[in-house]
Amino acid sequence: MSSRNDIGAALDAVDAAHRRLLALPLHTLTRSERIELLKKIDELGNKLVAFDRRLIGRLITEGAPAQFGGASWPDVLSRRLRISRAEAERRVAAAVYSRDADRPSA
Repeated sequence: MSSRNDIGAALDAVDAAHRRLLALPLHTLTRSERIELLKKIDELGNKLVAFDRRLIGRLITEGAPAQFGGASWPDVLSRRLRISRAEAERRVAAAVYSRDADRPSA
């Protein structure tokens, strides 16, 4: 299996787990368990943000935005992801200045 297929399969598994999680009854949890669940969700969110930064970092270091029909990376991301220009600029800046960014080796 290629890494491309591995990435797709891993993302499909995350999506399936998310759907399964949404279907679970929260009323069965105690308040303490809900707090613990919130902490785990926050940690997972942070991991997804770090992955997003790596992905954007790799994208912006290996090509030009014109390849995707944009004048800049925030332009490309705002149109492709349907997010605000300000959010796209924030994500690009976070990727550029993140130590998590996945940059090609020299």
